Amino acid sequence: MDLSALWSAVMDVTPLQWSLAIGATLVSFLAVARYDVIAQRHFQMDRAPSEAMWVGASAIGLGQTLGAGAIVGTFVRWRMTPGLSLKDAARITAFVTVTFLAALAVTIALAALALPTPHIPGYLPYLILAVALGLAIVAFMFPVLSRQGRRFTLPTLPAMAALLSLCLIDTVFAALALYALLPPDMSLSFATLLPVFLIALGAAIFSGTPGGVGPFELTLLALLPHQPEPILLAGVLAFRAIYYALPALLSGAALLRCLLRPSLARQPRHARAFEAYGETPLSSVSRAELGVIRQNGGALLSCDAGRYGIVRIGQTLVALFDPIEGDANSMARPLKHAARAQNRIACKYKISARQAVSARKAGWAVLHISDEALIHPAMHSTDGASYRQLRRKLRHAEKADISVLRPEGTLPLGDMARVSSAWEARHGVPRGLTMGRFDDLYVGHQQVFLAYQGARLVGFVSFHTTAHEWCLDLMRVLPDAPDGTMHLLVQRAIEAAADLDVQCLSLAAAPALPTGRTRLEQFLRTQHFKHGGGAGLRQFKACFAPRWQPLFMAAPGPAQLSLATLDLIRAVNLRSAPATPIDCAPVVQMATIKGHMRSDS
Repeated sequence: MDLSALWSAVMDVTPLQWSLAIGATLVSFLAVARYDVIAQRHFQMDRAPSEAMWVGASAIGLGQTLGAGAIVGTFVRWRMTPGLSLKDAARITAFVTVTFLAALAVTIALAALALPTPHIPGYLPYLILAVALGLAIVAFMFPVLSRQGRRFTLPTLPAMAALLSLCLIDTVFAALALYALLPPDMSLSFATLLPVFLIALGAAIFSGTPGGVGPFELTLLALLPHQPEPILLAGVLAFRAIYYALPALLSGAALLRCLLRPSLARQPRHARAFEAYGETPLSSVSRAELGVIRQNGGALLSCDAGRYGIVRIGQTLVALFDPIEGDANSMARPLKHAARAQNRIACKYKISARQAVSARKAGWAVLHISDEALIHPAMHSTDGASYRQLRRKLRHAEKADISVLRPEGTLPLGDMARVSSAWEARHGVPRGLTMGRFDDLYVGHQQVFLAYQGARLVGFVSFHTTAHEWCLDLMRVLPDAPDGTMHLLVQRAIEAAADLDVQCLSLAAAPALPTGRTRLEQFLRTQHFKHGGGAGLRQFKACFAPRWQPLFMAAPGPAQLSLATLDLIRAVNLRSAPATPIDCAPVVQMATIKGHMRSDS
């Protein structure tokens, strides 16, 4: 090959072409830099996105040019991020590398389907997309994998979607940078170049050579045999100067500056957004049912706008019930920030009609999912036609000599555990999210009523309590307990609440009837009804003639609402040992919500 002709072709690149290539490279690297933001959110590392982007761009800029990207990227991230251990730097690098390669494979498949090319077998794109879909389903159904005591958290679906979007932007604009540097009279369309470029890029990455030199050029020449080699290689040479050499020089200068003057590097933040639920007295919480987050990995989200009880599940950061303090509209932005900081979607669950109206006005998608059974203990009576079924059940229990006690001292935890185990053997391990599971410490925080037949404990119920409200939680009876035992337990609890001047007793929620104005709404409500207890639970609570108060869930859009609904159903039906938190360890991670943090957080 005539090297002088090759250099002459490079020098013929016009200033406009150089400018277009630099612009495309800038957009590509802005997308590249976001990989580290998603990786640090995945590992719950508290770093400013701008810092993560700068470090990520530097690591990739040097890694792709020097070769051995995993080693170089780990070193750069370790040295440029104060307080980051070498192990964590390696974890971020591995996450970025593996997820980028997976996203690149999907990008190549999509490009091959949109821009058919003879260089890719027709079945291969479908195979790649099928594997990707399978991995996404696994990540949704099993967001946390456990093996030999070790937990491995898979990327969330929102993280996967973001990574794929970033890969598309990154690679398309990288290809545009190369295309801009080719001679205008070259008979090569961008639609032809793009899939070939993606394949060459994959070959370059897998080769591990500095800048992918060799495999990248050979792949381009092999897949574009009808293009003049000197002109094509001249464009590649110019592309390497813009897309590899220039970012490497800037990245090297940034790394050198941090090595020589480490004080210039930003220090990690220590602002606090989440606090453990136990730090807030029960008496200060308006809704008694919020006590369920003691058991399911919950926490409190605190910011200037107020406080929310939150639970982190697979794909969703769930705000339970109405805000503890503050206005829901003011809390919407902090909630979305907190969800984004964990690569999750935001969702409000079991909110009141007033909060649902506010959410709908703010543009959120809203769904009626359940109805809460509320009783005013002082006004409760068993007289009248509405209580016919209740009176019959109570008579059955009384004829069987069932007595109900409200223990003031030590609970018979051993007998209660026996009853709960027998109940679980018949009905399965209790469901999750807002449904409690038997645990000594958990029950110790509740108001308990015990049902005895003679000296034998045959059942019990427990209530979350505040000064003004009780909420039914655990309901356990032996399989051979007399008919009406559970009804008598709840009835005696209502009477005790009336004696203590409790203003409201909640029998908790029952799923809303499976109806809807649209097919999507009907489908989602049907799934809630099917997996939330169905008609039997609603029929039991209806015996007490409660006042039904509708409860709603809301998410920023219909797609997020659908995903959150399916994620909640998965979490509710997740069956594991009673002492195991749902999905994740307690959400006590530090995540700053810019502009919304309390000064004392």
